[in-house]
Amino acid sequence: MQNEQNRKSSKPASRPVRKKNQPEHSQTVIIPQLSPEVLERARRAAAEGKTAQQVEQEALDAAAAQTAQAAKAPQAELPRQTAQPKPSRPARKTRAEAEAELAQSIHDDHLWLNNPVMVRGLGLAPIVAMASDVDRALMLCVLSILLLTATRMLAVAVCHITGNRFRPVVYAYSAALIYIPVYILMYYIFGTDLSIMGIYLPMMVVEPVIVKRMEATELESIGEAFRRGINNTIGLCVAILLMGTLRELLAYGTVYEHPVLEVGLLPLAAQPAGGFLLLGLVAAVWTAVGGAYVHYKQEEVRHLYVDRKH
Repeated sequence: MQNEQNRKSSKPASRPVRKKNQPEHSQTVIIPQLSPEVLERARRAAAEGKTAQQVEQEALDAAAAQTAQAAKAPQAELPRQTAQPKPSRPARKTRAEAEAELAQSIHDDHLWLNNPVMVRGLGLAPIVAMASDVDRALMLCVLSILLLTATRMLAVAVCHITGNRFRPVVYAYSAALIYIPVYILMYYIFGTDLSIMGIYLPMMVVEPVIVKRMEATELESIGEAFRRGINNTIGLCVAILLMGTLRELLAYGTVYEHPVLEVGLLPLAAQPAGGFLLLGLVAAVWTAVGGAYVHYKQEEVRHLYVDRKH
């Protein structure tokens, strides 16, 4: 009996029964301002049964390693950036190139500096004879819009086919061919008022402002013909409308039949002689202002490129 009691007392104490799926330690570690990768690593360490201090230490070590890697990244990319070739600077223009560019810009400015009427003296006859008021100036402007650019493009296209031969004949026939549908369209727009233009309307077919391009030696492309035709048309229409408005204002004191002055200051402006004198005065002022501007731009180029002649 005593031996059985000694055996019972020598047995180890039974352990408490642990419920299934119950972890031995339930720990919650909160590590603020860490990336998702570091938090995932801390979660795995906690699932492995490590203590809170071990989990926190591993998370901090991972965060420190990530910060060190991010700090080294710009230093690793620095040699690549410095190794790239620097963009080359654009070559500086010489004085001759700058003067040639200025001359080309002046030549292409058909609105002011190279206006076909005020500077080159084209289209004087129809403006003096027909643009005595705004109504007639508007008709002449519409005719120029429909006739000038289309004639230039058709003539250039034909010259490309004929090898740039018979240029005067090509331009004259091109203008005559396009004039037929243009007249029909203008009659549809203005009606019988178109008769006040008289013989000067069909004379536009041989007007230098329309066929002046035939004197050039080089053959331009159709796209260039369209661009230059539009520029010339704009400059011509500006001059026509300006002269028509001034002549009506000085002769009748009205603008597009709306009274502006009580009396006409210069009734002679409605006549061809008065229109010719007025056009000469306007052209003189126009070219004087334009010439002063051109001289200013040329002097500016000389001062800027005084040390770079070549």
